[in-house]
Amino acid sequence: MVTRTTFSPGRPDERLVVGVDAGGTVTRAVVATLSGQPVGRACAAGSNPNVHGPERAAEELASAVAGALGQAGARERGAVAACTVGLAGASALADPRVRARLEEALARVGLPPERCVFTGDDEAAFAAGTPAADGTVLVAGTGAIASRIEGRRRVRSADGMGWLIGDEGSAFWIGHQAARETARQLSRGTALSPLARLVAKQVIPGQRPAEGSDRRPEEHARAFARTLAAGPPIELARLAPLVTQAFHQGDPACTVIVDAAAGHLAHSVHQVRSRGDRLPVVMAGGVLLGSEPVRAALTRKLALGAAGAPVLTAGSTAGGAAWLAALRTGACPDDTELHSALTEPEPGGRTDAA
Repeated sequence: MVTRTTFSPGRPDERLVVGVDAGGTVTRAVVATLSGQPVGRACAAGSNPNVHGPERAAEELASAVAGALGQAGARERGAVAACTVGLAGASALADPRVRARLEEALARVGLPPERCVFTGDDEAAFAAGTPAADGTVLVAGTGAIASRIEGRRRVRSADGMGWLIGDEGSAFWIGHQAARETARQLSRGTALSPLARLVAKQVIPGQRPAEGSDRRPEEHARAFARTLAAGPPIELARLAPLVTQAFHQGDPACTVIVDAAAGHLAHSVHQVRSRGDRLPVVMAGGVLLGSEPVRAALTRKLALGAAGAPVLTAGSTAGGAAWLAALRTGACPDDTELHSALTEPEPGGRTDAA
């Protein structure tokens, strides 16, 4: 379902740009004038084709874009000069059938392929944090990737391998650790920690260990595991905020998870940076923007190896994509006022959040 925020339309004779943050959990689209005035925003569900498949990804992408264009008015489709889609799972575009499906979906809502460029969500996130052309970006949302950016394009990356073998420090990874810790505590049959209570309440609300000498605590843990296994694996990402909540309640297991997550993310950043690199590091994604404990731990670890480089927080990643679209129309790369206007944090959220 698309959610919308109302804005006053811009002048009818002013050209427009469209930026899309097509994440694994949420797709956000913004339509803005080339003076930086947003005239439409909309959200839909996640549109990462590697996670959701190309059909659903195309449907959600088109839904968000159509909602944002609808606010600007149907007549404004012809005024769109350029569109940039920052796509999580952009590697799927190597399959011509996936690219064609996404392009067809955008064309159906009024944006033909010649106006649209797909880029990685990491490139859009970097643009959301700085107008600079070079630096490093760390995106930690449902998944996690660190990328070295040169000329606003990814030239090297670390992790971003997906939930099965990578994405360490991501919302999925944190949620997986929370689920494992909860299963361990359930199998012991002892009092649950704050984290385990929160996770068990969300996954198996109201359930209690079966009575009787023939039912052991580990059976309760297996019931918990079966419930999780019955859903999509990526749903584990929704447990990540519970780690932050329990961290503030003093749960020692959360301290371990938070520190390990920050360590994995810092390692990915250091993998793509050169010794003595002083170019900016941009942090983006729901984990970094939504979890103060992970962000603080990561900032401390980056300070040890980032050689005094500025560490920045991304604003609107859909706006970052719109900035990249504006540059394609001839906007000045040094126009910091336009960059700030386009990447101003969005109402209700800025990036793909777990």
